[in-house]
Amino acid sequence: MWHRAPSGRPWLASEREAIYPLRMSEPAVDPADLRFEAAIQELESIIERIDAGEIGLEEAMVAHRRGKALVARCRQVLDAVAEELESVADESPADPS
Repeated sequence: MWHRAPSGRPWLASEREAIYPLRMSEPAVDPADLRFEAAIQELESIIERIDAGEIGLEEAMVAHRRGKALVARCRQVLDAVAEELESVADESPADPS
């Protein structure tokens, strides 16, 4: 059973993550490498799993940290889009009407 580290002390979250990643079937992709839609989809999945009670407290904390990184990525993309739209709006000629 994996309730305790070999030294007899409880596992640290970082140690447990190394052994039991949030999703065993797929390695976690760096949020900075995700497209906006993929980040939103993963964030929704994390929220659904937590709301459904599918994960325990420690895993919920790991999911929370991942969720914060995904939210930061989404904000980064949205800020870049807003900046580009403002730039385009500033460059377009005034309406002649």
